[in-house]
Parts: sequence; structure tokens; C-alpha cells
Amino acid sequence: MHRALLPTALCALAVSFFAATSAGQGGRLTGPESSPALRQAISAAAQKYKIPGIAAAWVVGGALRGIEVSGVRDVSSNAPVTPNTVFEAGALGEPIYAYSVLLLGADGNFNPGALLPSYLPPPYVRYLDPTSASPVTEPLYEPLFNQVSAIRVMNHTSGLPDWARNKHMFWANPPGKKWSYSSEGYLYLQKAVENFTGEPFTDFVARNVLGPARMAHSSFIWRDVDSGDRAVGYDRNGAPVAVQHYARPAATATLTTSIRDYEQFVRLLLSSAPAQRAHESAVSLMLGPTVAVDDPVPFSWGLGVALEKKGDDVFFFHRDKSAGFQSFVIANRKTGNALVILTNSGNGLDAVSDIVAATLGGDHPVLKSNFVHLQ
Repeated sequence: MHRALLPTALCALAVSFFAATSAGQGGRLTGPESSPALRQAISAAAQKYKIPGIAAAWVVGGALRGIEVSGVRDVSSNAPVTPNTVFEAGALGEPIYAYSVLLLGADGNFNPGALLPSYLPPPYVRYLDPTSASPVTEPLYEPLFNQVSAIRVMNHTSGLPDWARNKHMFWANPPGKKWSYSSEGYLYLQKAVENFTGEPFTDFVARNVLGPARMAHSSFIWRDVDSGDRAVGYDRNGAPVAVQHYARPAATATLTTSIRDYEQFVRLLLSSAPAQRAHESAVSLMLGPTVAVDDPVPFSWGLGVALEKKGDDVFFFHRDKSAGFQSFVIANRKTGNALVILTNSGNGLDAVSDIVAATLGGDHPVLKSNFVHLQ
């Protein structure tokens, strides 16, 4: 097994990024400027779509324009949402992990295009319930794994299903044939990367992203320390949903984060540092289209993110849609503009178009796609 160390250059990038951010805000890194337009947009959306709590961040030209919050994180206690409120953001963890893996590839020891059995010889021992503490596993020797690479996992052409919780593994498609969102593919990649680096998922992601981006309120597993400011999720009818105590991490499902944390990660992706080879390599690979997505609204997939091309502009975006929490991020590296929205409601994605129109503006057909909206 090999242990890949975070390049010194990446650490320097993180330091320079946050130094520049602080200077751009007059030293108010922990007290960003408010944005009346964003505040009005999320307040109106919360009322219109019956969303208990919203936190949003607006980035313009790579600098934080404002963080705004609206409503409550817990209806029963009337506790307000704050910039440090911890929301479940599930699939928004995918870009974090994809960036981490691509940094590992830029180090030169890990090849994202190589077949994963070269890093994880069979059998692949899979947990039947991947995010709980259940010890039940199944060993997998399926030859189709010999056609799965990290790239095919990160662009969702692995052929594995989205989930096979408490079921034997099955294949949704032959590897490499079509786009089909797969959380199971990421679980396989996680196991391969852990075997290659000798480093647990949580340590690997903390070293590559959560630490450098100063995401102290973010995690892929349950932490008691977050419970004091954790949002309660509510379904489309306003009923509270069960709290998830994730015992094991899943890149596409178990992220919890705050608005302040996640916008810092997005600005890290937006930052340009030509001298930082690992960073530039990772981001350029993430934002390069690799496959068309099967959706009535045309868009493509890079590595870890969805892509909307509008003329010479490319917007990268992602969403999380669960019964009690829905979140959205959209950003353009060319302009440095971005919007992050976290909600504790099954109605959260209904509000995205209104908030985007009031802030980023522009026509974004992907906001009407099945990928974003189909429940």
C-alpha cells in the first residue's frame, strides 16, 4: 500500500486563498458582508415553498458577496438557522471526494484511468448496509469490476446501481456504456483508494479538503460535536424526518456541512493558481465534459460534477435531494460567480430557480431537469 501526502504546493494554495479572502473582506472572514438581494430572495422563497430554514451564499468574481440565513433549524424549539448550522447535504459530498481523488492522481502514483482491481485486488468486500454500523458483508468477484476505473465511477458510467442497500450487488448497465448515477460506484472507489493509500476515507478527505478549506463544521460521519447546531429535516408536508447517525462514510450520501464551510470549498474550486499543478489538474479534469446525461434537458457530466454549457461559459452544478434536506450549488470558474443553497426541507429544490434568478441571473434550463427536480 502507498500513502500519498498532500503536496506542499496545495497547502500553500489553501493558505494564499484564505489570506486573499480575508483581505478582500477587510479581515472579516468570519463575518461576511450581508447581501440584501440574497436575503430577500431566500426569505421570499422560504415563505412561498414552506421551507423551515434556508442558508445561502453568493460569490461574485471569486469573492464572497454575502451569506444569508432565513427561518429555523428546528421548528419545535424555534432555534434559528445560523451560518454555522449543520445541514445534511448528501450528494454535495461528491465534488469534495472527486477533487480529493484527482489530487491523488495529480501526485502521479494513482491513475484515475486505471482499472480499480489493480488497486483493490478481488474480492471487493462490500457492506450490505454501507452507512450503518452493521458488520454484514458480501465478497464480490464479478469480472465486470475489471472494466471499472475511477474515471468511470466519477462520471457515473461504472454500470453499478445507485444503491443496493441490504441487497446483493447487481449491475444496472455494462460498464462504460451510459450515464447512470451510482452511489455504489463511489463506495467501490472509496474502498480502492483506502487500500491504495492505507488511509481511512475520513482522514483522506480531511487532509485533502476539509482541513485546507477550513471546513470545521463538515463531516461524512455522525459527530456529537455537531448536534448542538444541527438542523432537523422536514418532508414536503412539513413532518420531521428521522435523524441519520451515519456510522460509515459515503461520498455521495453522508456529507453534513454548514453554508460557511461549503462556500469556502466552492471558492477553493473557483480559485486559479497556475503554479499549483495538483490543484489545476484536479479542477480542469472535474470540469471537462466526459459523457452526456440521460435527461430531457441536455447537460453533461465531468468528474464529480454536472456541467451546463452556455456559449463559452461552463457552469458546474450539483444537488442533493432527500426527504428532509435539499441543497444546490452552481458555479462558473470563468466568472468566479457561484451560489450555494442549503435547506432543511423536502421542498428545498423548488426554491432554487427563484433564488438563482434574483442573484446569479441568466437562463439555466438545467434547473428544470429531472436530475434536479424529479422526486
